[in-house]
Amino acid sequence: MTGGAAGNGSGNGHGTHGGITRRGFIVGGAAGLLAGAGLPLGLEQLFGGAADMETFSPDDQLTILSGRDETDGGQRRLLVELWNRVHKEHPAQIVEVSSNADRAYSTMLSAAQAREPGYDVYNLDIPWVPQFAQSGYLRVLDDATADGFLGEPWAAGTWDGAAYALPFNSDVGLLYCNLDLIAEYYEQEVPATDPIPLNKGWAGLDTFAHEVFARVSGGDGLSRPPVDTAIALQLADYEGFTVNLWEILLGTGAVSVDGTGRPVFKDVDRIGDTIENLTRRLSVSTDGPSGTAASLAFDEQGSLAAFAAGRAVFLRHWPRALRLLRGGDAAPFRVGFMPVPGGGVLGGQSLAVAAASRYPVAARRLVEFLTNERSHQLIFERGGFAASREAPYRDPEAPWAREPETDGLAASLVDYATGKGVEGTNDPERKANDALRLAMVGASPRPRLQHYVEFSEEFRRYVRAALAPGGAAPFNGAEFAERMEAAMDGKITPG
Repeated sequence: MTGGAAGNGSGNGHGTHGGITRRGFIVGGAAGLLAGAGLPLGLEQLFGGAADMETFSPDDQLTILSGRDETDGGQRRLLVELWNRVHKEHPAQIVEVSSNADRAYSTMLSAAQAREPGYDVYNLDIPWVPQFAQSGYLRVLDDATADGFLGEPWAAGTWDGAAYALPFNSDVGLLYCNLDLIAEYYEQEVPATDPIPLNKGWAGLDTFAHEVFARVSGGDGLSRPPVDTAIALQLADYEGFTVNLWEILLGTGAVSVDGTGRPVFKDVDRIGDTIENLTRRLSVSTDGPSGTAASLAFDEQGSLAAFAAGRAVFLRHWPRALRLLRGGDAAPFRVGFMPVPGGGVLGGQSLAVAAASRYPVAARRLVEFLTNERSHQLIFERGGFAASREAPYRDPEAPWAREPETDGLAASLVDYATGKGVEGTNDPERKANDALRLAMVGASPRPRLQHYVEFSEEFRRYVRAALAPGGAAPFNGAEFAERMEAAMDGKITPG
């Protein structure tokens, strides 16, 4: 990667530059640097000088077009403010659009198609990168390298052998569980040597979750809230539905992606069986024996609220949920987490330089600054998102998730996710970091398609019709696969 600060610091997470350690940068944080009257000696060198950037016209600034900042405390904006303190002659701003991914996509696509020169950087959801790159809306990041980045987030910013975007923040599906409910279940059963038997993919999770739910559902006369959901999923009609169902199909081995990221529907019978089983779960009312039907109305916020209220045994969500569940308004029960059985789907956003930018050199320096090791550490520690770089996970002073419980149930989750004694440590804080890193390394990319949006819309339309109560027709795996093949090429089947 040329210029900027992306290459600063050593790869072991304890590099220094100009006497300032990466740990010192994070502990002081953006707020500490912003509050001072001046900048520490050498800070401009630390973050990359302005010698090769274009000269801005009066009142001009770089503009990042982005979805809503969902980092805790607005860490993206703090990083841009820090850039502005260092690069006063090349200021930047974030213009946020809708928090709804579909609406954000439409806004960014319209701006790119219109070749709006006022937008210099796009903060793209990673499935959009192929379309924007193929359509000529982005500049190739010549000489950018994958050094220091995890493999999947880096690959998400590439297309046709070239780098078009650098990972800004990453997400990956995680599985959370209410450890108190599971302990309650085992108090009624013969104790098991492996208390969390979730090494059999989605089918194992589904079976175990509903076994626990059958024992602990309800709540009349108990000191805890009533339980009405086995697994809280995000199955409302939006992009989250595609992600959740794709994870389920991956977890049953019914689908995969090839080396180019194109979906492979390798077992249409298993696809059909998976959807039919889920349909049966969803067809039972929430006060019946299934406890999954509520998920048809859940998005991220609704599913998290149900789990935090004690209504669900398990929750599929993103890493940032843990900071809420264990934060100032912590859930009133012990919370465990691990990678989604069968592998979570990779999420997140990547930063790309707009082809129409008037200041492409400065825009690239901004992208490099926002994606360097120090910026990733800040978003990782304070923002609640997974890091796309390796170093933050290896920093023993900066655990992503503090594990408050060390009893058998909590330990079994982390041991399942990481293996006992990962890198010679049994420290639960390090294990939490390792669990998240393992989930990131094992994440499956969303299909990488120029027509991903059409694929996702057709996927949701066909599968939701089968899952809805009183569906018009049984799910047909072969027809589904045929429709998806057409949608991947931008062809939508009528009806």
